[in-house]
Amino acid sequence: MLRPYVFPCTFFPRAHLPSRMTDLKRSLRLTDGLAMVVGMTVGAGIFRTPGIVAARLGSPGLTFVVWVLGAALAFLGALCFAELTTRQPNAAGKYAFVREAFGPRAGFVVGWVEALGTNGVAIAAIGVAGGEFLVRLAGWPPALIAPFGAGLVALFTGINLVGVASGRWVQNVVTAAKLLALGGVVVIAFARGTGAGWHGGLPTAPVGWGVWVAVALAAQPVIWTYYGYPDLAKIAGEVVDPSRTLPRVLLGGLVTTAVLYLALNAAFVQVLPLERIAASNLVAADVMESIVGARAGALVAGLALLVVLASLNGNVFVTPRVLFGLARDGLAPGAFARVNAGGTPWVAMLAIGVFAIALAATGTFELLLGLAIIQVLLIDSWAVVALFRLRARDGPAPFSVPGFPWVPRLFIAVYTALLVGTARAQPTLVAAALAMLVVAYGLSWTAIGARRPLPPYL
Repeated sequence: MLRPYVFPCTFFPRAHLPSRMTDLKRSLRLTDGLAMVVGMTVGAGIFRTPGIVAARLGSPGLTFVVWVLGAALAFLGALCFAELTTRQPNAAGKYAFVREAFGPRAGFVVGWVEALGTNGVAIAAIGVAGGEFLVRLAGWPPALIAPFGAGLVALFTGINLVGVASGRWVQNVVTAAKLLALGGVVVIAFARGTGAGWHGGLPTAPVGWGVWVAVALAAQPVIWTYYGYPDLAKIAGEVVDPSRTLPRVLLGGLVTTAVLYLALNAAFVQVLPLERIAASNLVAADVMESIVGARAGALVAGLALLVVLASLNGNVFVTPRVLFGLARDGLAPGAFARVNAGGTPWVAMLAIGVFAIALAATGTFELLLGLAIIQVLLIDSWAVVALFRLRARDGPAPFSVPGFPWVPRLFIAVYTALLVGTARAQPTLVAAALAMLVVAYGLSWTAIGARRPLPPYL
């Protein structure tokens, strides 16, 4: 059994509250976890990335190869995070893994960067995407996008402030509706489509070694479209029977997502020729337009809004748990560990909500979102590296990664390759992301103290 780490003295005081008010209740079951993983993973990306992938590869066969490879990489990551979450079935996720493996200073950096620089910015971005679809659906002027985006973030922050039950109910309902709607697109496409995209390819399709380069480039947006499953780690402390439930949620949610993505891509090819898919920025809209005509704009905008709302609610639900974990361990103000009667870390949720609302309202977060993507590569790799140290120190876990150590090594190698490729294409952005980690590390010396004793395994 892993020992809890107790910090003897920190800059931030702990919350002096009764234990029943600083504990998160284990109330999330298998269906709740599946709704959370699928709801956060299946986002607006599936509406835009199929066209990018088709344009870069130029053949329906290669397109499906890349989507299958993306699912395989996500599956490797899910296996790693399944073991990590069963080793540390507590709120805060990746922060907890890194803290246990490398000590409080590393945990401080990961926790704060993930809470604000990654997920906080992502909530704002998802809110604005929802505002865009809402404005398009209602026919309102674009000037309302930012206020509506901020309003959606505020709305779901309010719903989740009420308690775990309300946030869970909304997630289950919206995710179920989203799956039914997307499944309906697949059924209609195969019923009405003629298989226009299955034959032939683009004249620009790569050949020889160019195929490998094209596959590498097309894999990047696919990987982002599959991303979302690691965020289950943030609510591991609220899952009933975590040793059994967490691996099932991670792997089951990812399988559901992969099947849905492959079915949607097949549906797109069933209806549209490949050249039209490759030229499209919103393939689902073109598919529905081809099937039902002019009404497609409203239908797809409504469907996209539904997809975004499930992702937004899921991110609002899980992100404050990182601040809760930091505060619980004395690495954030103690107030962030306060839990209301509904089981929500309400101060942490308010802080994340206000931060995301401010970004969504100003519309200045595009650069930060690019930084957040790079932070994902860095932080997720750091978390998987922690698995090696935790295994060596603590022995077997309730769930163990099959094929260890090659599975986590392959995952880290792919993420490293993506980071190197991004550094070559956008060196300034990568430098800024690394600077954020350096700043967080500098702040850790104030929060923890330069002379505080650190664990012997740091």
